[in-house]
Amino acid sequence: MGAIQVYRCSSCGGTWCPRDRLRLLKDRESHGDYRWIDVDLWKEAQHFRLESEPRYRCPLDGTALTTVRYGEGNVAVDVCSRCRGIWLDKGEYDAILAWLEEKVDSASVEDYLDDVREELVGVFTGPEGPVEEIKNFGKVLYLLELRFMLEHPRIEQILDSLRLP
Repeated sequence: MGAIQVYRCSSCGGTWCPRDRLRLLKDRESHGDYRWIDVDLWKEAQHFRLESEPRYRCPLDGTALTTVRYGEGNVAVDVCSRCRGIWLDKGEYDAILAWLEEKVDSASVEDYLDDVREELVGVFTGPEGPVEEIKNFGKVLYLLELRFMLEHPRIEQILDSLRLP
């Protein structure tokens, strides 16, 4: 696997992620634990609002960046509507990973069943290609198994007793 190129500012500690690089970075650095969580920042682009005075401008094309919320979390990132790059202030990437970890840890069996359905559809229609979408599907199935065993420990005991030595 090659390096994922992002640009860090030595002055403020912020990071510029060109189009799709934040997703790739998240997938790689989380060892795939969050790979199945695809946050589409552009899903509701019609609701993007510019601040009266934009905080930043795109380093590639000078477009005023729009502040949007990352998923349902409390982290706001700045995006370029033209090139779809993302600016992260210092600490925002770590906050995104913390939010993703909380999402994984707090999901119920029902939540994971919904995710399994979505990921299965993604195998055939997803944007990342069939191999990556199958990996996402496998990760959600694994997390569903873990959550199921956590929520239903008696079933795990029964299954363990049925296993051959």
